[in-house]
Amino acid sequence: MVIITNVYGDVCIRKARRKRQKLLVKELMLEYANNTTLHGLPYVTRSGLTRLEKVVWLIMFLASMFMCLFLISKVWLKWQTSPVIVTVSEQLVPVSMVPFPSVTVCPQSKCKVSVYNFTKMNVQLDKLYYRLNGSILNETMVQEFKKFYGISQICDSFDSTYVLREKYRYTDSSIVDDLLEISPDYEDVFYACRLNGNYTSCRELFDKVVTSEGICYTMNSLAASDILRTEKLQKDYQYLNSSKQIKGWSLEHGYLYENSADHPNPSSSHYPMPGMPNRASPDVEIVLREYHIRDKLCNAIRSGFKVYIQHPADLPQTSLYYYAVLNSQVSSMALSFSILNSSEKLRSYDAEVRQCYFPDERYLRYFKIYTASNCMIECLSNITYEKCGCVEFYMPHTNSKQICTQFDDDCIEMARETMLHRESSQEDYVCHCLPSCNSVDYDAEILKTDYNLQKLIGIYDALYKLPDKETLNSYNYSKLEIYFKKPRFLSMRRSELFGIIDFLANCGGLLGLFLGFSFLSLMEIVYFLTLRLCCTLKKDLEEEKNEKMQGKEIHVEKY
Repeated sequence: MVIITNVYGDVCIRKARRKRQKLLVKELMLEYANNTTLHGLPYVTRSGLTRLEKVVWLIMFLASMFMCLFLISKVWLKWQTSPVIVTVSEQLVPVSMVPFPSVTVCPQSKCKVSVYNFTKMNVQLDKLYYRLNGSILNETMVQEFKKFYGISQICDSFDSTYVLREKYRYTDSSIVDDLLEISPDYEDVFYACRLNGNYTSCRELFDKVVTSEGICYTMNSLAASDILRTEKLQKDYQYLNSSKQIKGWSLEHGYLYENSADHPNPSSSHYPMPGMPNRASPDVEIVLREYHIRDKLCNAIRSGFKVYIQHPADLPQTSLYYYAVLNSQVSSMALSFSILNSSEKLRSYDAEVRQCYFPDERYLRYFKIYTASNCMIECLSNITYEKCGCVEFYMPHTNSKQICTQFDDDCIEMARETMLHRESSQEDYVCHCLPSCNSVDYDAEILKTDYNLQKLIGIYDALYKLPDKETLNSYNYSKLEIYFKKPRFLSMRRSELFGIIDFLANCGGLLGLFLGFSFLSLMEIVYFLTLRLCCTLKKDLEEEKNEKMQGKEIHVEKY
């Protein structure tokens, strides 16, 4: 009976304790509401106000809180989706701090008739094929067919009709040897070159490069060993015949000048060559020439030269966007550039959020230097090999035995469309060729005037009886002038729109505007929920314990 009484008594004590503690918590909440620094909340619990007044203040407080949280959610969404902003930099960038662009010149006369007459060979092979009527070809004939099919890739007006498709579906590195053999050489393309007002050897200034146009010539491009991972590539031919090593420049930090006063007049010890602010004469002057007698079938429709400009770190390649240098014309290219630098603080953001890659973030299999252009070339090479089992001769690859021929044009075009589809599709985004975080893009305005060098040659011949008049008159001449339009250009900077401090400041401003909230208000809430609550409950338990002790003493005294 005594045990039952004790158990019942303990249950009653616990119920009384819970009831008392709930009351204490309620009193604590009322105390917080009456003394808080948050605006409007004290009026909800203040004595002396009617119930209507308290309800009105409660509605206004909740409405302010809802509006505040709604705006904070907007700030949070903006921070998550658009944390990066691109702004105009305060200072102009001098051209001496930016590399002069790599200039690639592609002759439209693809084939030297004196070396390889494509039109004549087409007729001969056509007759030979139908005369053989399925007979077995000897090795010499096989090599002639292979050479013809290889060269036909740069002759865009040629449409092959032979049915030896399976046998000659692939070619090998010999295609590049053939192109080097039949393409116009330095003396057939360049007549004179001037760099910063001084005559220089065109052979030293320009290097040969393999492009989709065939053999082109490029200047101010980085060495192949600086752009490409040569150990990963086939060894049978070079994509870029440049060995000029980087001097005093890096992709991330730009030019390293010993003295800031040297910026306007950088020394020639830097490579790639920087821009020159001198506006008295063009930075580069090139007199180009094209032989009068051209192959009738191999690209006979076009004449002159295509000129491409790109960053020196890009592997020189052709694109749809080019500048035409026509015969008997001076083409003056006024360069401009747009430079975009990124804050180092953006490294903590995902590349998809900031929409760019830092140089050491994205690995390319065939390239040492990441640029969007290099990435696209590698991606196209991979997709072409995946779809067609071969690559085009200018695409970086490990196997020089699987080079596509013109019979694979449909497959190659399908590979290009596949890459474009994948790049535009969010579900199958494969290339990920985002721009570089620190990038320089070049553009140019081109002006054209007449250029009649033949007339000048005639005048000189009349005066001095030129011994090589016949040779000089066998070419059409044109001139290319390249210079920067202005000595300085605007630059852009990609930086944080919202850092963590900016986000907290925005949230703090909204909380202060709608609720009068501050950091001390937060500490006040923490204080009431932790220290104040614990001390109150502890004090209650101590009072309960003291009451028990006093009750036992009274019980003992009675007995």
